[in-house]
Amino acid sequence: MENNAQTITENQEQTILPPLVEETLSSSTESRAGVSFLVTVNYQSLSGNIKSRDFLIRRIIKHQNEYYLDGLAMDVKSPRLIRVAQISFIKDKAATNGYSNPYRFLQEVLGVEIDNALLPEDMSDFAKAIKETGDELTVLMFLVAVDGIRSSTEREKVLAYVKNRVPYLNYDELQMNDYLISMAPDEDSFSMAFQRVMRKGIMVVQPLMVAILDIIMADGQVHEKERALLARMIDTLKQAGYEFQLPE
Repeated sequence: MENNAQTITENQEQTILPPLVEETLSSSTESRAGVSFLVTVNYQSLSGNIKSRDFLIRRIIKHQNEYYLDGLAMDVKSPRLIRVAQISFIKDKAATNGYSNPYRFLQEVLGVEIDNALLPEDMSDFAKAIKETGDELTVLMFLVAVDGIRSSTEREKVLAYVKNRVPYLNYDELQMNDYLISMAPDEDSFSMAFQRVMRKGIMVVQPLMVAILDIIMADGQVHEKERALLARMIDTLKQAGYEFQLPE
């Protein structure tokens, strides 16, 4: 009987979640989008059960002073909205240690500015680096994976880009490498991030495009999917009125 009751509750959760997600997303403030970041998370679900699962964070949103993770439950390949206040433990897939304070995770790992009432401590240099370059990293790591091979050589080019982009921040490069390993940008995340990068102006777009060429050439050959993505980005930039120089 207990098992049947639990099943009914979980089925009810499947029915309740879609409209709840839609209502929350339509009236929320986006704190961070285009993330596509893999984590392991323990949390209390809508049905009251404690869940432990791998979760792909797509967005962090704020709704009525509550923070939520909007993403995909990897075990059931289904959309989920997790209230951050219900999280008891969270870690990115590449890290050894996790966080019992999920708000600190959002700030220190994903670069989300958290209300002082929840987390009064200042952001670390690592968090600032993610906050400043997060959209560019989504674009670059989508490119890294577009040919189906996430090579360490290409990832080193991304690390070099971040170092050149924010030379005034003294962050842990091993932590940054782990962050990049845990990123899993998809087409939607890439498109959103690229649109936001374009709004940053030529001073960001120019070095980003140079980094994109460095990544494409990192393994000594240009994959057809890399070539197609590069052509698509150049066309989008030209339509937006950008003029930039690429190395010969």
